[in-house]
Amino acid sequence: FDTSGDICRVCRSEGTPEKPLYHPCVCTGSIKFIHQECLVQWLKHSRKEYCELCKHRFAFTPSK
Repeated sequence: FDTSGDICRVCRSEGTPEKPLYHPCVCTGSIKFIHQECLVQWLKHSRKEYCELCKHRFAFTPSK
């Protein structure tokens, strides 16, 4: 499984060892991954604990 090219659905940046990408819901494709910091900011802004697209409750799971 090649993770090169995977990007954060919020900031559109790739994951790094310092800022890995996570897949906190069951979305797939280009919207699958997000940085933890980006998700935390989105959660604060939206005040929701689930993905608006797939309706899955967010869980922090490393992408590796």
